Amino acid sequence: MKRVLIVFLFSSLWIQPCVGQLQESYFGLHQNKYMKGEPWPTVPFGIRRTVSDLVKWSDLETCPGGPDPGNPCYHWGKNPIGGDLDKIVNDSNEHGVDVMFTIYSVPPWASSRPDDRECGGQKSARLEVFGSCDPPPDVDAVAGSGQGDGSDKTFKDFVTAAATRYGKKIKYWEMWNEAPNIRFGNPDYWTFKQWARMTKDFHDAVKAANPDAIVLAANTCKCPPPGSAKFRPWTEGYFSALDKYGPAIVDAVSYHGYRLRPEEDAELIEDLRQIADQHSSTRGKPIYDTEDAWPGRDRLQKADGTPDWEAQSGWLARSMILNAAEGVKSYILFGWDLKPKSKLWDYDKSDGCTTPNKEGQAGYLCPTALAYEQFHDWLLGAVFDRSCSTANRDGGTIWTCDFSKNNGAYHGRFVWYDGSGSVSYSPDRFTASRDLEGNSMPLKTKSSIPIGNKPVLLEMK
Repeated sequence: MKRVLIVFLFSSLWIQPCVGQLQESYFGLHQNKYMKGEPWPTVPFGIRRTVSDLVKWSDLETCPGGPDPGNPCYHWGKNPIGGDLDKIVNDSNEHGVDVMFTIYSVPPWASSRPDDRECGGQKSARLEVFGSCDPPPDVDAVAGSGQGDGSDKTFKDFVTAAATRYGKKIKYWEMWNEAPNIRFGNPDYWTFKQWARMTKDFHDAVKAANPDAIVLAANTCKCPPPGSAKFRPWTEGYFSALDKYGPAIVDAVSYHGYRLRPEEDAELIEDLRQIADQHSSTRGKPIYDTEDAWPGRDRLQKADGTPDWEAQSGWLARSMILNAAEGVKSYILFGWDLKPKSKLWDYDKSDGCTTPNKEGQAGYLCPTALAYEQFHDWLLGAVFDRSCSTANRDGGTIWTCDFSKNNGAYHGRFVWYDGSGSVSYSPDRFTASRDLEGNSMPLKTKSSIPIGNKPVLLEMK
């Protein structure tokens, strides 16, 4: 979807909805590692992704396990570094939240280059381990050839064991986390043929255990570490290699954002959709944003190093809106309590997280949690029939994102200014405005309102 550059002014020009309503499954979170008895999140969400939870392949299979999930080499419950996939899956199921299990990180014993230091640079229980970013040797008939024509038994056995153990308890299966990222998939030693072959085996093993599972391709990104593959050539090469295995090889594709300006996500999504539509294996497949936040631990902070909650809440709102307007199927925030980046909750009243947690649960909600909840309520059930529109103003850009609810009975518009300071905006025929703080104001004909980098909701009733 290309952005529309003309801002439509009259309700008669609203296009009829052509995509589905946003469901609870649009909203996702990464959350705690269960290391300190953290409570279950008290904000609404539909998907929990496992990447933050110390349940990588290398955490779960510490020696050759084979396809039997009961083999002692597997650690589905409490594993040696503190992760607990059984608890994650069971807790999620009990709360009515779907699980997205992302498999990545080759165990050193299964790696073709077990001493590769590019995989995170250190042997740490909580980070990548040596050799984890290189393919297993048996994916090739001749180890190291890159042809992807081997048995791939090591990988298939692990996926088969995991899929057999959890069956329908896990709905979403993502092939790999940030595959172009040198920390997770060293492009010097991993070929597209290998990625495609492993994706086929991943798909087949998961679908054999749960035909209703949703299989996502290996995740792509504009990954910053030096030595990572470039987004477009890597994505084109991978999708082209997938074509060998036909149009049913994956059910969806995924990407990671991490743009300091979330508006850049719209361009990235358009590029990804364009690339996907050129290949039979990915054409027309839904897009998932399976991990997103602002980049870097020290971004969107004040001069004294404390969080700039206004900037962070504005970033989160804009990112959620833009992905929804671009037709992205799910938006999974990193995360609930993963400080200091994009946290919604903390143990104590640190850095301005002062709202008591709900339901008598421990800890305090941060201002970003209140913004997240507000936009959850505004977006749930929304239908975006086109991408957001843009208009240049005073060196910045006004963004307007139109949507409807209740079969077209309700019309809303999100509007904000991507630039320095604020500008005035004429809301046209909208009758009320709402801000992130919950304030509502009636609008008069030909009135104007100030807009900045925190989106305002305009309503037409």
